[in-house]
Amino acid sequence: MKFALVSHVLPPAGSGQAMLIYRLLKDLDPDEYCLISQRTWLTRDYLGQYSETLPGKHYQLPLEILVRGLRFGGFAKWRMRMNLLLGTATRGLRIARIARRERCEAIVALTGHLLDLPAAYLASRLVRVPFYAYILDYYSAREWGDPVERLFAERVEPILLKEAAGIITLNEFLHDALRRRYGVETTIIHNPCDLAQYVCRAEDTPSRAEDEIRIVYTGAVYDAHYDAFHNLFAALELLQHPNVRLHLYTSQSPSYLAEMGLRGPVVHHGHQPASAMPGIQQQADVLFLPLAFNSPYPELIRTSAPFKMGEYLAARRPVLAHAPPDSFVAWYFRQHDCGVVVDQRDPATLARAIEWVISDASLRQRLSANAWERAKSDFSISIAQSKFAGLLKLAIPERLRA
Repeated sequence: MKFALVSHVLPPAGSGQAMLIYRLLKDLDPDEYCLISQRTWLTRDYLGQYSETLPGKHYQLPLEILVRGLRFGGFAKWRMRMNLLLGTATRGLRIARIARRERCEAIVALTGHLLDLPAAYLASRLVRVPFYAYILDYYSAREWGDPVERLFAERVEPILLKEAAGIITLNEFLHDALRRRYGVETTIIHNPCDLAQYVCRAEDTPSRAEDEIRIVYTGAVYDAHYDAFHNLFAALELLQHPNVRLHLYTSQSPSYLAEMGLRGPVVHHGHQPASAMPGIQQQADVLFLPLAFNSPYPELIRTSAPFKMGEYLAARRPVLAHAPPDSFVAWYFRQHDCGVVVDQRDPATLARAIEWVISDASLRQRLSANAWERAKSDFSISIAQSKFAGLLKLAIPERLRA
């Protein structure tokens, strides 16, 4: 069986979604799939920087021809509606041509771009092959740039999900939300993590100069995190430990973070390659996992499964999850006792949690042991690959059959 995979990002792009795709497909026969995106990711800007490339055939979709003008008053909304329909139709036709040429027997589309899911669904109907929806985040609950786009997502989402041959979600909360709303069942595949990179366990007290206590965050910082970081900086001011610092490994610049009000005892390291993350994370005293309490998209926050979750668990360092009480992140770490959860917007409570983690060796050992068990149970690449192959009825690689 051969399938086409449609995504707005592909390996070796520097994003969690691209890394997920790489880990999911890297052991498949390249003749079993082709990759479709609106831009090419095989340029010197990306090659060798993040993950390796996938050997399957790559296709770049050209930009859609859209309606111009009509920029004022009610005409602007009509132009947006026409462009969404025209863009879906033209992109769907192009995906269908590729699927026919490659003799694909299924089409898989990931969330991320507004048009990818509906265009891939249209292509599947034109080619008469099954459509699979890979829902990385709540499609209709995203903060789309225009109310017309939000309405479009809300209208097409039930059609796409109810007609899909299979739906993949990243966690139990998103699974339950879609089942309640649309009566659909999903296959849960947590974000796969390369556990082999984390086998060498960090010592309980990592070596560092001047007894510095490192709170580490790796990844992008944006409006899904802002007030959680504000709470952290306020908590650090309340601590009696002058050597506690936040170490940020992010591509966002110090000036941008300062504009967002993120100021305090922070060491900004800038972008680091994915290969460096295991060592960085294993040398943390505390791994910080924040989600905003006040964001433009609360349902997205509630059902979010950050790509770094598996990495944090595999690092076997204490995780401090600072997230709303009704979120998947807060539920998971509390349910499995694999991290300390602070689900209140209270810097004093957050400060006490940090103090507890850095002063209690038995707590750190228990959390580390439980975290490693969850990483193996939920986030290993082999489990993710087996579930994906089983859903699409692919030939499962021999090493996964053992």
